[in-house]
Amino acid sequence: MLKFTLRKKLLFFSVILALIPLVFAGHFMIRITRDELKSFLNDELIVTAEQLAQSIDNLCTHTWLSPLLMMKRVVESEELGSSEKMSVLSNIGDVADIVSLQVTIEGTAAPALITQDSFTSRLYEAALDPVTVLTLTPEQIRSLQKQKSDHQTVLSCDPSSLRKEPDSGIITSDPEYIPEIGVWLISVIIPLKKISDRKAILSARIKLDRIKENIDRHPFNKNGNIILLNSRGMRIFDENQTTLSDYKIVQITKNLLNAGTPITGVTPYVTPSGKKMLAGYTFPSNFNWTVIVEKDMLKAYIAVSKMQNTLFGLAVIGLVIAVIVSVIFSKRISQPVLEIGKVARDVGEGNFNTQVSERVSKRFLKDEISELGERINKMTEGLRERFQLEKFVSDQTMDAIKRADNGGIRLGGERKTATVFFSDIRGFTSFSEKNEPEIVINMINTYLRSQAKIVRQYGGDIDKYVGDELIAVFQDPDMVKNAVLCAVDIHQAIEVLNENHPEWDIRVGIGINTGEMVMGAMGSEERMDYTILGDSVNLGARLCSYAGPSEIILSENSYSHITAEQTEFLLKTRFLSIVKHQRIQVKGKSKRIQVYRVEN
Repeated sequence: MLKFTLRKKLLFFSVILALIPLVFAGHFMIRITRDELKSFLNDELIVTAEQLAQSIDNLCTHTWLSPLLMMKRVVESEELGSSEKMSVLSNIGDVADIVSLQVTIEGTAAPALITQDSFTSRLYEAALDPVTVLTLTPEQIRSLQKQKSDHQTVLSCDPSSLRKEPDSGIITSDPEYIPEIGVWLISVIIPLKKISDRKAILSARIKLDRIKENIDRHPFNKNGNIILLNSRGMRIFDENQTTLSDYKIVQITKNLLNAGTPITGVTPYVTPSGKKMLAGYTFPSNFNWTVIVEKDMLKAYIAVSKMQNTLFGLAVIGLVIAVIVSVIFSKRISQPVLEIGKVARDVGEGNFNTQVSERVSKRFLKDEISELGERINKMTEGLRERFQLEKFVSDQTMDAIKRADNGGIRLGGERKTATVFFSDIRGFTSFSEKNEPEIVINMINTYLRSQAKIVRQYGGDIDKYVGDELIAVFQDPDMVKNAVLCAVDIHQAIEVLNENHPEWDIRVGIGINTGEMVMGAMGSEERMDYTILGDSVNLGARLCSYAGPSEIILSENSYSHITAEQTEFLLKTRFLSIVKHQRIQVKGKSKRIQVYRVEN
């Protein structure tokens, strides 16, 4: 791990002081610029998309549908004769985009087809038959009628697959491309009143040159892309008829169309090639199309990128200046402080014998650094004494000292519900009689040290050692479960110790009880002990006395604190079960009490 020395701190803070004003100012400028630019881009995308969609709708409504509906009324008129109707329909050349009209009457041999002369000439020049290209066959009409009756929408570029406009009754097809003359056409089909009790259809083929020209010449193309899609995600006016269904923006718009919620919006997305784009989209009212206008986000935010580059350059200059200044002054300022820091680090690692040298603590010119050195030395002396004292007191005592006010710890206690844990070495008296005192002390320390480590692992606090007995307290919500696991691990650890010291062959009995007890300072103002007292503590000691070697005994109170989930946890993870034992008579209780035993 990188050491953050004083010199590095000086370097760091010099850099910070140099860069903070620049970074904050630059950040706010960039954020404001980005927000304004983002708002402008969103507005530009939405306005452009809506303008294009509106132009498509206007062209459809005013240029195509108006004359077609007028021709529908002419054909349906009972006041006009056939010659007059044909005369009106023959004026198709007056409508630039309508290249053919067709009246199809059910049961007739062939439909009546009227074509625009100029468009017919183009087809002939391309060696195409106008009748074949422009006529809608009866099969296409029947396909349309089936779709209408089934209320289905089937879309493709083939004119035989048409879609229904439910509000107007007008049916339009997806665009069809005629590559020989480079023209895109759509078919518009309008139902007519029955003629001589026969179903009749008025249809038209309309070229999309004006829509294509409007898109191709739109100023937005200079900095972005305009995409017109059909309902299947296929690009209109693309000779290759590319499908963009794998684009996220296309998936979004298709979902909106399918859900019947064609709303206008702006969204960022990433193309399959990894390019980040910002796209606006909307939907023409008269077609099942999608208008998408998009910009490359890198190009769109180029102004912000330039500002960021400028800010980066200024930051580099500030960094160089800060480094030079900090290097010059850090050596003069940091050397004594670094020594004090080393002493503090040694103290933090547990070495309380370290001292700040007199060269620092007793400098010729007294200043804050020399005063700090003297205080550090006094602190290490106090810590050394405190560290030695901590070995003789429990964690509860230390907590009480920390919580005490300026008046110090006062005699007295408070009632708390906790789990008391007693562990006692079996056969200790016999062992001590057979061995030298040094061996006995070594054995006790070895076993108690191992037990104490496990108690701390499970969140227990060692209250005291009484000869060969260990007394601990557990107070967390899972205190009984932790006490049981602690007891099991202690037995396992003792087995390992016995393997290493077969001459000792020690076993312990463990008693666990849960209940209300008094925790506090007992004794006198001059000499006190922070411990636990109460009937629950006494019962825990009695259970420990009853427990045999390598046995764990729980009181009924402790057993009642173990939930079903904890019981299942002990069984599944440690293969432990808590079984009901016989009722026993213990000292201090008039009746026998129920106890439980932990079994593997």
